[in-house]
Amino acid sequence: MNQEELKKYCELIIEVGVNLYPEQCLNINCGIKNYEFALLLAETAYKKGAKFVDFKTGSSILTKNRIQYNSNPEDLEYIPSYLHARTNEMLANDWAFVSVDNLEEIDVLKEVDPGKFGTMIKKEQEAFKSMSKAFGSSKNPWTIVAAPGPVWASKVFNKPDLSEKSTDDLWKKLVPILRLDKKDPVEEWRLHGNKLVERSKILTEMKFDKLLFEGPGTELEIGLNKNTIWRGGNVKAQNGRMFIPNIPTEEVFTTPDFNRTNGKVRVTKPVKVLENLHTGIWFEFKNGKVTDYGTDSGKEILSNYFKTDDGASFLGEVALVDSSSEVFKSGLIFNSILYDENAACHIALGRGITMCFVNKDEMITPGDMKKNGCNYSLVHTDFMIGSDEINVTGFDKGGSKTEIIKKGVFKI
Repeated sequence: MNQEELKKYCELIIEVGVNLYPEQCLNINCGIKNYEFALLLAETAYKKGAKFVDFKTGSSILTKNRIQYNSNPEDLEYIPSYLHARTNEMLANDWAFVSVDNLEEIDVLKEVDPGKFGTMIKKEQEAFKSMSKAFGSSKNPWTIVAAPGPVWASKVFNKPDLSEKSTDDLWKKLVPILRLDKKDPVEEWRLHGNKLVERSKILTEMKFDKLLFEGPGTELEIGLNKNTIWRGGNVKAQNGRMFIPNIPTEEVFTTPDFNRTNGKVRVTKPVKVLENLHTGIWFEFKNGKVTDYGTDSGKEILSNYFKTDDGASFLGEVALVDSSSEVFKSGLIFNSILYDENAACHIALGRGITMCFVNKDEMITPGDMKKNGCNYSLVHTDFMIGSDEINVTGFDKGGSKTEIIKKGVFKI
C-alpha cells in the first residue's frame, strides 16, 4: 500500500476520528492480524502528544478454541476482575478509543456452537455495559475503522486470492471512500462531518412523527420519538471536543420509538450476526417487535441473537444514506457493517442511542430509556435496508408527508 496514504489515514483517525488532545490516553482495540496497523496508529498518536497508548488485542481463533474445548459451560461466563478495573479507569480518565474491525478473521467463528457463543457474548455485554453506555451517550470519544488485508480483500472481490496484490487492490478502492486522495483529508473530513450535521438539523426541524420505507420486499413504518434529534458526522464528547464515531461515515440517524415499528423489511446487504455472515435476511414487525424472520441459511443464528434479551427484538436506530455516498459509488459489497451501512439506509436491532435525545442526561437507567421510547438491550446490530430502489417518506403528526429519499437519492 502507498505509505504516504497510509500515514494520512492514521492521521485522519487520530486527528478527526477521536480528535486526540495532548496528554490524552488512547486505547486501541484490534485483532492480531491488524497489529502492525495498530502500531502505526500508536506511533501517530504519540507524535500528536498522547500520554499513553494501550492495546487490547484479540483473536477469533482464541475465541473459537475457548468455545470448542471448554467442557464446563460456566467457564464461558467467566470475566477476569482486572478487565473491570481497566474499563472503569479508562472511562473515568477520559481515554479515547479506536477499534480496528477484525476483518482478517471474518469466517473463523462461522462453525462454532451459536448457543455457547451467544452465552459468552451476553455475559461480556452485561459485564461491560458501562462502556456501551459511555459510547452511546458520547461521553468518551471513540471511532471504529478498518485496515485492508488479504482475507478481507478476498471477500470483497469474491476471489480466493490472499496475495499482497489483492490487498493493494482493496486499498485503491478505499482511498477515495476515505478521501485520502484529497489534498488535505483531515480538513475534508471535518467539512464532510459538518455537512452531515447540517443534514441532521434539517431533518430535526421537520419534526417527523414516522417514516415509511417502500421498495422490493419492503413496506416498513417506523414511529419516531418526539424528544429526539437527528445526528450525523461530528459528535461532541463530554470533554467538548468533536469526534467522528465511524470512518467512513455517510449516515444521518436517530433513535425511533421502539414500540412503533410495523411491517416487513428485506435486508439488502450481507450482515454479520454473532460473527456469522448472513445473506437474504428479512424481518416482520408488529408493535415494535420482530414477530417473524429468516435468512438464506436458516433461523438459528438470529434466534440466538434474539435470546440475548427482550430488547434484541426491537429497534434502537434508523439511519438514512443516499447514493451520493462514496461507499455506494464504489459498487462493492464489503462484507463489513462499518462500510456497508454507509452505502445504504439501515436499521439497528438492539440498544437505542441516547445521544439522540434532547434529555439524554436524564436517561440513566434502562427504565429511563424505555419511558422515553428508547430501546434498551445489551446488543446493537445494523441491518442495511436501502438501495437505489428504496423510497423513504416522512409524515408529521398531522399526516402531511414529505419525500425524503426517492430511488435512493435524497430529495431534501
